[in-house]
Amino acid sequence: LQVQANVEKALMLFGQMLTKKHFLLIFIRTLESQRSFSMRDRGNVASLIMTALQGEMEYATGVLKQLLSDLIDRNLESKNHPKLLLRRTESVAEKMLTNWFTFLLYKFLKECAGEPLFMLYCAIKQQMEKGPIDAITGEARYSLSEDKLIRQQIEYKTLTLHCANPENESAPEVTFKCLNCDTVTQVKEKLLDAVYKGSPYSQRPKASDMVLESMLKTASSPDSLRSRTPMITPDLESGTKLWHLVKNHDHSDQREGDRGSKMVSEIYLTRLLATKGTLQKFVDDLFETIFSTAHRGSALPLAIKYMFDFLDEQADKHSITDYDVRHTWKSNCLPLRFWVNVIKNPQFVFDIHKNSITDACLSVVAQTFMDSCSTSEHKLGKDSPSNKLLYAKDIPNYKNWVERYYSDISRMPAISDQDMSAYLAEQSRLHLSQFNSMSALHEIYSYITKYKDEILTALQKDESSRKQRLPGKLEQVIDTMSLAS
Repeated sequence: LQVQANVEKALMLFGQMLTKKHFLLIFIRTLESQRSFSMRDRGNVASLIMTALQGEMEYATGVLKQLLSDLIDRNLESKNHPKLLLRRTESVAEKMLTNWFTFLLYKFLKECAGEPLFMLYCAIKQQMEKGPIDAITGEARYSLSEDKLIRQQIEYKTLTLHCANPENESAPEVTFKCLNCDTVTQVKEKLLDAVYKGSPYSQRPKASDMVLESMLKTASSPDSLRSRTPMITPDLESGTKLWHLVKNHDHSDQREGDRGSKMVSEIYLTRLLATKGTLQKFVDDLFETIFSTAHRGSALPLAIKYMFDFLDEQADKHSITDYDVRHTWKSNCLPLRFWVNVIKNPQFVFDIHKNSITDACLSVVAQTFMDSCSTSEHKLGKDSPSNKLLYAKDIPNYKNWVERYYSDISRMPAISDQDMSAYLAEQSRLHLSQFNSMSALHEIYSYITKYKDEILTALQKDESSRKQRLPGKLEQVIDTMSLAS
């Protein structure tokens, strides 16, 4: 108990030190100057700091602005192209920015943008499952991705099956559709989708836990109990290779003709375009929601206006008047840093399962989203990837939406310090108990242990740190923690 008390006391002291801006900035800068402080470490520290400061969002925002200002100064001094700013996540500041938006856009995502994102996911899943999906390769008859498109012609029939409700046998039967070329596991997945519609994916049974008690032969499907397509194809050179609908074509030792004749590009581009047309409304709805300053009665989150104004102030400070640079900073800051990740990974937001074909289709949508935020012209030719050709006619329109969005935001009245303080205080209150702050502090402290000498030296060299007696306070934390060990 005494050991635990010492740890808690030390971490409380350390937590108080993190709320001293001068200490936190020196701590971060010292870590970033260490060669052994990896990219993974930078991401971890940024996330842990934002977690530890969840109840101090106004303070965290001030620290973030200072780190971003330093990053911009370094970027421009090193003669890097200004457009590269915030392109990657190579600093604590960049990862903190991602987490800052994640905290502050949670309400907007939940109340506004989440719905069209979920509808897009459902539409993709439903459309893909209307046709055959190869259980081994993940390729599908319907796809937005050329890499995940079944090029062969596969004959199939749609079956309507009736299932007794496993939760309540006296309840009406559940009706669902599957294909006569589906694997047993695919049939079970579709059955579970029908029975547990609206239930979180993590709370429903897994297909592997379920056994189909009976599968009656029907007139519409003479092959429902057996498959004419073997599940495996023997390969004399390298043992056995599994296959479902299409023989594996990714191996150099594959015998010629194993995969059948491929359709020419024009034919399957037409198929991709047909699938794209089916999903167009859902993609448009999502993009329109994200790039609207007032959508369905939901006001633009203050965080977006605040950060975009900050970037404009930084551009003014450095006499950057190039429209493309300012546009690119904003795109790198929010759409490409936050929204692309959400579009590609809706399972981060919803309790759902994302299979490989859905993932491939969402990646095409995310790439289109990224292209829409770019200021450069996309020159298309016969060698352009299919995903660029697929949305070639839509991207100019999407680009107009992005430009109008940035322009509308810049014309909105600036947010007063008082309003921003109230907003951040409210956000702090909302997220106050969602994370374990003590655990986060313990994780951050592990970096003090690793770089103790370097951090203490940096504090002792700094006059302001000495005035605030920060070296002594940190040594007190270290001594208290050493008692616990």
